[in-house]
Amino acid sequence: MDNNFVTPYYAVSITTSPLRDDVMFRVMTEKVIELAADQEGFLYSEWSAEACSQLIFYWATLEQATAWMNHTMMIRTLSIGVQFWFDRYSVKLMEVQKEKVVVNGKSWQDNGRFPVIKTARGVLKLLDVSEAPLLKTYVNEQREHLVSWEPQRGEDYYSDETCRLRVKEMRRDFIEDKGCVLCLLNPEQDRMLAYSNYSQFVRGISQSCFLGYSLAEDLQGQGYMNECLEAGIHYLSKELNIDRIQACYMPRNDKSAAVLERLKFEKEGIAKHYLKINGQWEDHVLTALTLR
Repeated sequence: MDNNFVTPYYAVSITTSPLRDDVMFRVMTEKVIELAADQEGFLYSEWSAEACSQLIFYWATLEQATAWMNHTMMIRTLSIGVQFWFDRYSVKLMEVQKEKVVVNGKSWQDNGRFPVIKTARGVLKLLDVSEAPLLKTYVNEQREHLVSWEPQRGEDYYSDETCRLRVKEMRRDFIEDKGCVLCLLNPEQDRMLAYSNYSQFVRGISQSCFLGYSLAEDLQGQGYMNECLEAGIHYLSKELNIDRIQACYMPRNDKSAAVLERLKFEKEGIAKHYLKINGQWEDHVLTALTLR
C-alpha cells in the first residue's frame, strides 16, 4: 500500500481457522478481492494465507464498509468456505484512527530479488504474474504427456485463474522463504520449456528442500532438463543456502532416474505406496543431493 488515506477510514477483517489445502479457496478469494476493488469507496486490501487466512478490506466510509460486510458475494463465499475450506471464521468491522506509512526509497523489487538466470539455451526464472499465460499454455500442452506422472487434476487446474494464482503463490512462497519455482523459458521468453519446483524449505539444522520437475514432450532427450536443474541447484546452493535437495521418482520412470543420476543424486531407499499418481498409490525411489 503506497498511499496515505484520510483518517478515520474503515476496515472489514475476515479471519479463518486453519485452512484445508484447496486451490479453489484461493481462486474464490482472488475473485472477491477483484469484486471489492470495483465497489465505490474501496481503498485497498491486505491478504495473508498460511495456516489460517486473514483478509482485510479498507473503505473510505463506515457506510461503505458496512455495505461490503453485508454484500451477497461476501456472505455466499464465507458460507461456502465454512463448508469446504475452514471450520470457523470471524468478521470484524474496524476503524483506522491513525496511520503511519514508512516507504523505503529503493524497494527490494528494484534490486532484482526474484531470480533471473541465463542458461546456454534459455532463461531460468521465477515467473512474473504477467507471465501466467506461459504457465497455462505449458500445463495444457503437456497435459497428456504428464498425466502418467502427476496427481489427478481437476479442470480448474488448467484455467487462467488457477495459473495466475499459482504464479502469485510462487512469488509469495519465495518472499516468505518457503520455496522457489524456477521455469526455463526460451531466449525470447515467450515459451515455457521446463518447470522445476524446490519446495518445503527447512531452515536451521536441515537447510533442505524437495524437488519436483517436468519437461515439454518435444524437448525430451536433448539435455534441457539437466540444463534447467543444474542452473537451479547452483542458484539454490549459492544464493539461498540450501545444501540438501531431496527428489523421488517412480521405479519405471527411467528418464527421471537418468536426470537425477547425472546430477549426482544418490539413492537413499524405496518408499512403498508413497504418492498417489494418476489415481494410483505408487512406490517411489528416494534420492538426495548433498552439497555440504
